[in-house]
Amino acid sequence: MSFEETLSAYLEQLEIAPSRFAKEVGMSPSAVRRYLNGEREPAYDSDQLQTLARGICRLGFEKGVSFDETEVFATLQNSLKNNLTIDYEIYLSNLNALMKALDIRVSALAHGLSFDASHISKILSGQRRPGRITDFTHEIGSFISRSYADDRSLSILAKLFAVDRGALDSQRAVYDAVVTWLGTNTDADNSNPIGHFLDHMDSFSLDEFINVIHFNDIKLPTVPFHLPTTKYYTALDGMKKCEIDFLKATAVSKSSEDCIMYSDMPIEKMAQDEEFSKKWMFGMAMLLKRGLHIHFIHDINRPFREMMLGLEGYIPMYMTGQISPYYLPGQQSPVLHYLIKVSGAAAMEGTAIPGYHAEGKYLLTKADEELRFYRKKAERLLEKAKPLMDIYRSDRKQDYRAAMERYWREGDRMTVSAALPLFTLSQDALKAILRRNHISAKDAEEIERFRSDYLAIMTEFSKSSKLRITVPAPTKDEFEKNPIHLALAEMFYETDVPYTYEEYSAHLQATLAFAEQHRNITVKPDPAPVFRNITYSVIEKTAVIVSKNKFPTIHFIIHHKKMVDAFSGFVPLIKDAQTK
Repeated sequence: MSFEETLSAYLEQLEIAPSRFAKEVGMSPSAVRRYLNGEREPAYDSDQLQTLARGICRLGFEKGVSFDETEVFATLQNSLKNNLTIDYEIYLSNLNALMKALDIRVSALAHGLSFDASHISKILSGQRRPGRITDFTHEIGSFISRSYADDRSLSILAKLFAVDRGALDSQRAVYDAVVTWLGTNTDADNSNPIGHFLDHMDSFSLDEFINVIHFNDIKLPTVPFHLPTTKYYTALDGMKKCEIDFLKATAVSKSSEDCIMYSDMPIEKMAQDEEFSKKWMFGMAMLLKRGLHIHFIHDINRPFREMMLGLEGYIPMYMTGQISPYYLPGQQSPVLHYLIKVSGAAAMEGTAIPGYHAEGKYLLTKADEELRFYRKKAERLLEKAKPLMDIYRSDRKQDYRAAMERYWREGDRMTVSAALPLFTLSQDALKAILRRNHISAKDAEEIERFRSDYLAIMTEFSKSSKLRITVPAPTKDEFEKNPIHLALAEMFYETDVPYTYEEYSAHLQATLAFAEQHRNITVKPDPAPVFRNITYSVIEKTAVIVSKNKFPTIHFIIHHKKMVDAFSGFVPLIKDAQTK
């Protein structure tokens, strides 16, 4: 049996729906859906495959079905289309050949991958191996596909890979070819931290999150939290305890002062501790419940996967509008890892030598004089920080509109949309859809005005700049399973206005016709869209806009070059797409 058939058979035995299975094993529903549809396969020896096997066995035990984890893992492995492991000597030889063919300097590859140049040199010479070879490989694929897209480079790659030049006709094709050449068999989107971040955004439901952590039932403690005036903690477990004690002390305090938080400590191992993660999330929820505003300075110099993992963890809190994210410009000193967190009630500070996180030492204090000292220290750090992204909820509607008017003048853009653009829908068709959905006259007038303004902006934009937009093109059966709604997130209209399949099909044809009439607009219909609830746009070397379309509507405008480049290099799979 194929991998998708094997996985489906296990789910049938467990009598569990794919969405529920995804939640139980800790995967995104879209990842499991792609496995079951045969669109993706996990890598032969990957964490994803191990997670599936472990989850199947655990759920089987709960239902009284006996599975052996080793046997399940082997069965899943054997069902993969290509179950060969990596031959590292061949891998290294191919990597060096790729570098030589394109004349890529070590410093250029190191910069593109956000690695230290000496570390890359040691990998190329065989003195060291990448810590996570799958992640490393996909970052190389992303770097090559976005940085070597000129005709000469593509001709060189075609010759090196022994394929026709026409086979490298898209960024995605180059990306896949590089990964294949290096000798891996992996699930690209699962390994790519941008894909994982977007998956999380796409499947995240604020209502579900609130229910899971019982946010509305949280009772703020009234009994003072007993803590020595100053206390020291050591090692990784001590750091976790210090974090939780800091949150407790802040939650019980009556102070309404903003919190300032910064940490460049490694987070991957802490994120793997489910018990700590639950306590930390609950503690942060208590701070938000109290209405405290948190200025969080992210470390964007940590490994890119770690940075995205940290941002993922903050998605629920970003949705509240009470988090302001920042970063410190420039490369920070690698001599010490540093952490400082300050509220109106307590201050936490800690240091650790890189590579020896478990030997760090941390201080927690609520002494008035010490608290004033650390508050000033944190404020000075915040003064040096810059906004990592701007976050817009409905209470900042006018600010968002002003920002978008500015960004529509910034240059070419690429958009992956969860619905069709409103500006390509005719006024009569829009009125008919609004009428069928019983939208009030006042709301209908506002939506029609928004569509008219949007059309004027896009008509002017297309005269001098290019727009490449990927839109869903589902079959009727797929549409019935996952209905699509009018794209109204730009105006923060948070009531779903669904199409019928016939209305959507007509709008899709109108969108293709609009592109034909405007030479700078290209539309790619996607019959198997990866994302259903988010739209993201990359504005040429300037910013990334990620929009959550489902309630509550929220828009993130990301500025930092490292993240903009990473989004630019991310290529979601588009199957059998027609191109204008």
